[in-house]
Amino acid sequence: MTSTSKTSPDPLPSYKQPPVDEVVCGFRFEPLPQLKVPHIGLLWEKFRQEYPVTQHAIPIATDTSLPVDETTGVPLPRIWFISKADNELVQFQLDRFYYNWRHRGDDYPRYPSIIEKFEKAKRQLDAFTDELQLGTIKTVECELTYINHIPKGQGWESIDDLPKVVRDFTWQKQKHSFLLAPTNVAWQTGFPLPGGKGRLNIKLNQAARKVDGVPVLILELAAKGIGEDIAGRAMRDWFDLAHEWIVRGFTDITTKEIQETIWKRER
Repeated sequence: MTSTSKTSPDPLPSYKQPPVDEVVCGFRFEPLPQLKVPHIGLLWEKFRQEYPVTQHAIPIATDTSLPVDETTGVPLPRIWFISKADNELVQFQLDRFYYNWRHRGDDYPRYPSIIEKFEKAKRQLDAFTDELQLGTIKTVECELTYINHIPKGQGWESIDDLPKVVRDFTWQKQKHSFLLAPTNVAWQTGFPLPGGKGRLNIKLNQAARKVDGVPVLILELAAKGIGEDIAGRAMRDWFDLAHEWIVRGFTDITTKEIQETIWKRER
């Protein structure tokens, strides 16, 4: 992490067994008028060696509206290019580009690997648009999201145990309270990034794990924004800043007990 993006002199907290289940790293950009749906097939050829599997996905809406073709009004697709191991994918929509790592039995590869994979994928996208003279990609908003899964049995057994996981979360039932203890949770909050560079949004929800139905707490930390200058090294600086705030924010809101006993905090 560079001195231009780091906001604290203290080393970042580190965990031997972090609960990271998925990381999303990418950006939204101004649609290129010359870029059409048929170009997506040509783009896949650039990624096919590392991402040989394709899959359609529901398009991501911007400001509640889906991206549509200006001529026909038909919603534009979102395509996934997926690695053979199924743990990495590149997402492409005509106004979005993301690299994802997702847990498939492998260990979290750490941020330096994530950002390098993203930067490699972005270089491939830039080379593609240059080669076909589709125009210059203009970034609108960057995003770095960490999705953590905390299964039942790892620091918690019921909603009553949430204060053992999230430091400031409490449910205080009074002697004459009408409501019983809650059976699920949905909570979110937000914090500004320094220098007007965006926001860090934190969400906590409860769900059942798809593979075995085990209840999990889903703790999501998503940084979105952009600096005044996002060209060249400035984009990397933004992601480094976002990563720092996600890691320090995660450490701030979770308890020391679960950090040390379950996630094996190293520093």
